[in-house]
Formats: sequence, structure tokens, C-alpha cells
Amino acid sequence: MNTELERSSAERVKDDPRLYLVHNDALEDLLFDRNLMGTGFRAACLRSSRWFIAHLADEYRPGETSELVILSKGLAYRLAEAVSAETGDNLPTNLIATSRTAVAHGTARIEVPYCCFEAPAETLLIGDTVASGETIVTALRRFLDVHPLRRVFVISYAGTLVGATRIAEFCTTQGIEATFLYGLAAFGLGDNGFDLSFLHPDTITRARYAERAREQFSGRPVSAIGWDFGSQAMAPRKYRHLSWVESEVWDLTGENCFKVAEAPDDWSDLAHERAAYEHALPHLRIRMDT
Repeated sequence: MNTELERSSAERVKDDPRLYLVHNDALEDLLFDRNLMGTGFRAACLRSSRWFIAHLADEYRPGETSELVILSKGLAYRLAEAVSAETGDNLPTNLIATSRTAVAHGTARIEVPYCCFEAPAETLLIGDTVASGETIVTALRRFLDVHPLRRVFVISYAGTLVGATRIAEFCTTQGIEATFLYGLAAFGLGDNGFDLSFLHPDTITRARYAERAREQFSGRPVSAIGWDFGSQAMAPRKYRHLSWVESEVWDLTGENCFKVAEAPDDWSDLAHERAAYEHALPHLRIRMDT
């Protein structure tokens, strides 16, 4: 692991699971701007992924490594593009589509409507937001049904410690070496199963990040990312609507931290994220059900 680069560092904070926190300006731009959308969001994701790959450059062999893209959030990580830009190598790609159902704190039921594993490799790179960890465990289990695997590197702009622990425990049972690179923090997971806040009591991060989040969100434990990560570019209207719901939950409607927020006119678009907010907004239940 290249732990010290010119403008980025990878700090090892746990041995079991093997977990590094990566610190650089690109990740700060990504995790401290809830108004970042569109091309600006895509650019911040690619810059962040390039730093992750730069740190990992001496850890994996290009000819023996492929990517496992978990649709749809995995598309935001652009790992193949980051590998090409940083090393000049091609990163073969496997695909799996997943859908979270019955989300709760620390748990989620995962459905798999599609997978395509045509790039076997002894090492996988996976870019994904990590909450409970069940999505990646499900993806790895499906991959192992088809191909053997020795190592996995999980790259996450925003991931939880409970999720890393769950994935690492599964990998241990399969004889797989797992390494995690997270952006800025190993987050605690909110009771709704969606919120990843710098202010959660279980979050491991630098004091200056927690203080910055406290100032930005007026002391509320707002998630560092939206409830549907990647929608900032792939479904911007949905992201604006979800941001409005978040602003209502935290009594921050109209504040600069949620200036892109727009009240939804069709709640059906937010059905997959309903578990994140339905108990916090009882006064909106009638509107959500119409």
C-alpha cells in the first residue's frame, strides 16, 4: 500500500478488518458538499477514485485483477477509467444488479435480478457505498458460485465499520483476503440504515472533519452522502427530492447545506428510500401515500 502520496494519505485504522482511511481534497469536496451534482459530482468521483487506485498501485497485479461493478451505485466510482488514467492498464469488468429491500439498522435483504461474470480473476476491485455490507456479501457469494477468488479490495467514498466487519467475516469463511479503503471516515450507521454521519458516535474520523460537519449541519447528524448515492448525476431530480425530505427530517429546509432541495410532486419516485424517512416524518404520511 502506498500510504503517503504527494497530496493524499492512506491511514490504517483497523487490522481486523484491514481498513484504511484515505484523506485528500477530492474526497473532502465529495463528502462536504451535499449540493454537488451533475458533471461536478462525476468529476469529484473520478478524482477520488484515481487517488484510491494510486494508493493501491503496488497491491494488485493488473493481469490478475478485474472489477465487480454493483449496479447502480458502482457506476459512480468509474474504477476502470481510474485504473487506465493512473496506470495505463485495462481493468476487465463483471456486472451484477442488486436491489435492497427491508432495510433496517445493520441489515438489508438483497435481491439480484441480473449478473454477468465474464471476467474471472483472483483479485476483485469493488467500488460501492457500504452500509450494512449485505450488498457486497451477496455479490461476492454470487461471484464465488462461478469463479474462485483470493483477494478483494473494497473502495468506498463512504462506508461503515459495521459493513466492513460483515464483509470481512464473510471473506474469512471463504478464505479470501479483504482490504478496505474508505474516504475520510469509517462511519457509524444511522438507525434508519441509510445515514452515514461524521457526527455518529461510532464514526472513526479526524476531529476536524467532525467539527466541520457539526458547523455545516448546525449540529445535526446529517449523512455525508445522499440516501441514493449516485443519483446526484444519474437521477438528479430524485436527488433534489430526497434532499428536501432530508432537510425536513433535520429541520434544515432552506439552509445552504440543502440549497438544491426541491419538494417532491410524486412520492412514488422515492419508494426505495422510504425506510430512511417514514418514521421521522409522520406529518407527511398522508402525502406519501397519495
